[in-house]
Amino acid sequence: MAIDVVPESKTLHIKKLRFRWQVLLLQTLSTVSLLFLMRKMSELYGECSEKFVANSGPEGWCPAYEHTRGLRWMDSNGNTILPNFITGINESGFDAFTMPLILCFVLTGLWVFMQTRGERTQLIIKRTFSIILASWFLLPFLISWLIGMVSNGPYLPIGNNDEQYNHIELVLAPFEFFFELVFFGIVFAPILIGLMGIWGLSKRMITWATGYFLMVIGIHAMLTFEGVTTAVDVGLKPLSAQIGEATLFGGLISPLAFDLLTVAILLLVFLESGLAVITNLEYTSLLPEASKNDPEYVNQFNNIINGHLIHLFGVMIVVSLTTALALEFDDFLISFVGFLEGSQWSGQVKESLELQLTYGKVISASLFMIVVAGGRFVIPWQRITGVIETGLSKIRN
Repeated sequence: MAIDVVPESKTLHIKKLRFRWQVLLLQTLSTVSLLFLMRKMSELYGECSEKFVANSGPEGWCPAYEHTRGLRWMDSNGNTILPNFITGINESGFDAFTMPLILCFVLTGLWVFMQTRGERTQLIIKRTFSIILASWFLLPFLISWLIGMVSNGPYLPIGNNDEQYNHIELVLAPFEFFFELVFFGIVFAPILIGLMGIWGLSKRMITWATGYFLMVIGIHAMLTFEGVTTAVDVGLKPLSAQIGEATLFGGLISPLAFDLLTVAILLLVFLESGLAVITNLEYTSLLPEASKNDPEYVNQFNNIINGHLIHLFGVMIVVSLTTALALEFDDFLISFVGFLEGSQWSGQVKESLELQLTYGKVISASLFMIVVAGGRFVIPWQRITGVIETGLSKIRN
């Protein structure tokens, strides 16, 4: 009996798996969702309030999810170190994100390259970077001070009436650069860390980027809450307190709810796709060497990762639809009651402010969850999901 031989390119070694189309597809999905998430976040949380702009002008800064406003504020108070074509100060719209995103991809590529080198090479790179950084802090200061003392005699590099003899300011210049990076980090820190986590296979970095986005959403909601803005107004533009009328997709969801749902789905796709690659590769790394060439293990891995791709798309579609239905569950109930009774009561309740506000939608979604949970006593969900699973397995085979 001939023994099945697995081609070298199909074995379960990490170096080979990194180039599997399923793995690359998951990493690409995670990357694309991360970039779209950044764009959607900047649209929702990247503006200052109209009142703040009117009082502070275009050079004012508020802690919005946007980087050019802070850099313009720095530029108006002194010269910035980074050139404008990199910072995107003079650009508008998504063009302001182009060069910083390119830098994020370049830094990610360099970081992944360094991670794949040996420990000695990594140590050399880290020491070289530390030496360059220390030289940037000290050499301009020391050289200019020595030249000044050779020309004018000994003096202290600080506290002089003539500014050209206050060489200590050269030490402070790098700190201005790091302060610029703080404004960059407001938007691009989670992007850079997320890219490093996706392509560098780091769960900690992916979860950190996810937590950062959640923190931005939570802080924005807290700082724009009406009870907080009456005491301290930092200039953030609040989201509408009313979800609004469902006008998209045949009256399924409102524009604001759709934007918030898009953020949630993109965040889930980024997290799930990125972690799925790492989890599957961790599983193969724990296999014995002989099993990595075994056709049964190879087929099992293919089934697992193909099934994960199918489940990813299926679950995200189901989650999107059920969330949209949950947010509009109150509308459905009121319309159903109005259809049965034919009274004006349902129309008056439907137009009430309480149902249009955010907490009204939360109550509606909670009612939907109660109805779905109670439906398990009537609808055989387990049998339905079993039929779906059987159909998906046939499609895969």
